[in-house]
Amino acid sequence: MNMNRTLLVKGAALLLAGCWSSWASAQLSITGQYRTRSEFRYGQGTLPYEGAIPSFFTSHRMRLNFGMNADRYRFYASIQDIRVWGQDASTINQIDGNKLGVNEAWGEVVINDSTFLKSFSNFSLKVGRQNIQYDCQRLLGGLDWLQQGRRHDAIILRTHYRTWKMDAGFAFNQHREIKNNGTNYFPIPVPVNGTDGANIAAPAGTNGISNMYKAMQYLYLSKEIGYSKLTFLFFNDAFQKNKGTSTNFVPTRGVWSRQTFGVAYYGQIKRRHKIEAGAYYQGNKDRTGKTMDAYMAFLQTDFQIGRKFNIGPGVDYLSGNNTLDSTSTVNRAFDPLYGTPHKFWGYMDYFYVADPFFQTTNGVNRTPGLLNLNITARYKFSDKTSLYVAAHQFLAANSVAEKRTSDLTDKMSSNLGTEIDMVLNYNLTKMVGFELGYSVMFATETMAAIKPVAGTTNIASKDLTAHWAYFTINIRPDFTNAINTQLRELRRDLDAANKSIKDLQDAQGK
Repeated sequence: MNMNRTLLVKGAALLLAGCWSSWASAQLSITGQYRTRSEFRYGQGTLPYEGAIPSFFTSHRMRLNFGMNADRYRFYASIQDIRVWGQDASTINQIDGNKLGVNEAWGEVVINDSTFLKSFSNFSLKVGRQNIQYDCQRLLGGLDWLQQGRRHDAIILRTHYRTWKMDAGFAFNQHREIKNNGTNYFPIPVPVNGTDGANIAAPAGTNGISNMYKAMQYLYLSKEIGYSKLTFLFFNDAFQKNKGTSTNFVPTRGVWSRQTFGVAYYGQIKRRHKIEAGAYYQGNKDRTGKTMDAYMAFLQTDFQIGRKFNIGPGVDYLSGNNTLDSTSTVNRAFDPLYGTPHKFWGYMDYFYVADPFFQTTNGVNRTPGLLNLNITARYKFSDKTSLYVAAHQFLAANSVAEKRTSDLTDKMSSNLGTEIDMVLNYNLTKMVGFELGYSVMFATETMAAIKPVAGTTNIASKDLTAHWAYFTINIRPDFTNAINTQLRELRRDLDAANKSIKDLQDAQGK
């Protein structure tokens, strides 16, 4: 009886293992993430006014990711929950709203089955909500630092041919289903005011842009050259025309289109040293209909010294407007599209993130652009512990008006300030990590002049020294690997049981 029961359990386990093996052959993956971040803020994003009270809070991100790769298709879904601890009532209440959302949900169809397309290693169509990121993520990035991240609802045609890669993406957005009333697109997100009266809706783009593109098309090309890569990007985003104001959006037919294009190089020297360089131009119309004539360039290096130490200087230049000029109708401020600014222009997010930086001239907000001189260093104490330090010297790329004088042609210093970022990482295991960060900003009066502060417009009332600190716990379970490990152990146990049964049978036969 016991032997029959053992055999029954063995058969069921082998059946389960066989089913899982067939799924695994289709490359099924189930992963997750739970990340908390506790933050101390006194001047993160913008300068505080003197006497401001520092803030402290904890937010979290929970994600469950499901993916499957088969011969003719790929599927991926990522569900996430984003919230600040304490923002919901402790009891279930529909007034709290729904914080559960979809981070990514896409399907990809592999179509390279014809004689011609078989020469391509991949020819596919990827459709749905997805993360779009390329290269160093200066212009197109996943913005993973932000708890909710960034994604696009788009169609991407992807192909690889030897050392070439090409992606062509397309998107067309609507705020809701519309019946026989055109395709006018209202800005999203709609204004949402917090208890303090401030708009708490997350911006759709960079530098405080409140309206998402209505349509988007892009072409990305890359060519591998040894251990280096040369890339080209053309990106067109179109915004709904508006005959109202920024606060009273009145859509009208047509769009204002903005084109961004350029090249970048990502190389390695002796496989130990890295260099990134690129230049991009931005033209046609901005989201408000002004003519654009802007550009950016960057150079970043990373030199490995020994086995534990890396260091590298870098520079970023993003063109801007002359804030003394009250007559120009041309926007010369480069917008870094939908990238990951947090990674490049200081961890305190003073530039090209949610808090804009500008100076108002005759009712027009003019961004002076940015020159970022930086040096980064990383020291690896062990396989588990590392320290990252970055120093940034920020300068305005164009003139900033000295509005405290009667002569509006007077200019302020171009020096905006110095920021120091420090991050200590410790990985307890491959799936559990801790991160402690601290940043300080030593700003100038020029910074105070172009960073609006809630509650005051007086430069003298702003604190020019700002602080920010955070602590992160990051748990990244791999459920697929855990199941496979358990199945391997089960198979070993079954093999041992099978051997015991065979030995028992042989003994009884004797």
